[in-house]
Amino acid sequence: MSPTLVTGGTGFLGRHLVGALAARGTPVRVLARATSDTGGLDGVGGVELVRGDITRRDDLQRAIEGCERVFHVAAETRDELPREVYRAANHDAVETLLELCFAAGVQRVVHTSSYFAMGRTGPPRNAEGFVADEYWTHDPDDFHGPLEESKYDAEHAVNQQVSAGKPVFAVVPTMIYGPEARPVSRLEGLAHGNRIVRLLAEHAAGRGAGLPGDGRQLWNLVHVQDVVAGHLAAMDAGDPSGKWPPPRWTHWHMILGGENIAVSDLFARFSRLAGVPPPKPAATGGFFGKMFGAGRKAGKERSAMDGHSWAYTSAMAGSDFGYRSRPLDEGLAQTVEWMARCGLVKAGSGGRSPASKA
Repeated sequence: MSPTLVTGGTGFLGRHLVGALAARGTPVRVLARATSDTGGLDGVGGVELVRGDITRRDDLQRAIEGCERVFHVAAETRDELPREVYRAANHDAVETLLELCFAAGVQRVVHTSSYFAMGRTGPPRNAEGFVADEYWTHDPDDFHGPLEESKYDAEHAVNQQVSAGKPVFAVVPTMIYGPEARPVSRLEGLAHGNRIVRLLAEHAAGRGAGLPGDGRQLWNLVHVQDVVAGHLAAMDAGDPSGKWPPPRWTHWHMILGGENIAVSDLFARFSRLAGVPPPKPAATGGFFGKMFGAGRKAGKERSAMDGHSWAYTSAMAGSDFGYRSRPLDEGLAQTVEWMARCGLVKAGSGGRSPASKA
């Protein structure tokens, strides 16, 4: 059996995906930078590590060689980086990867997109409670910065190959949360991609400055394991025609989301589970003042995005390939239990988490 390539396999979502593939006996190849933490992947049966960078053509070519299926999960999502860094990792690398995949005869490519590529919902374009589906398109005059723009451009690179009849499909996860597939013992050890849990842990540790925005904006939250299941369902889908993606599918990209919830309600639910007071509206425009335990001010792009609604429906993925997501109450409770085991919160204590003493 040829290996399945996973780029970004050392990240939050990627580790869960690699674990799910390995658990079902699929040989997995992981492309990882020399500086990536591969703890928990080294020496795992069926997992092959290839050191390289998605921005280097030769590294991508080595990783793709001999693979019939590719999950492209890797992306640059850290805040406040130069435009050219986002462009190279989130757009140019996608174009190169797809070109190399199809030249090498790869049979199926699932590209992990982002809700950034679809654009915010709610005011001023729509009412506060507006929920978008796959036909919602990003307003090109409404980018918050180069990170968001690069993810939008990446989808166009995928769409060009779709239009040419190539075997590629994009999945669009919304705001992913959940336990990590590796040991975490301190707040700073959380993966950057696990941003929702980072925000909640920051609040539990007393490091947050208050609610993002006015708290009324809607965020769509999805458990990481549901996103993994959606990736696998899309990749494994069959069709009587023998073609992939199946011609019967409704769209060339589909949303993998969960539950839409007002931000104030999210933090209220978390506060009850974690035994900490809910946050108050921030006095400085409604955004978190510190991010990720580093004492660093939140970037303008991320802060502006946090203050808006990102509300979506996954009905199309549910209809076309059986995608399902768990209720937020269930997933959040599981996540807080994991955070408690890691020492990130002291669930039910009514006080601050151990991380607040750091």
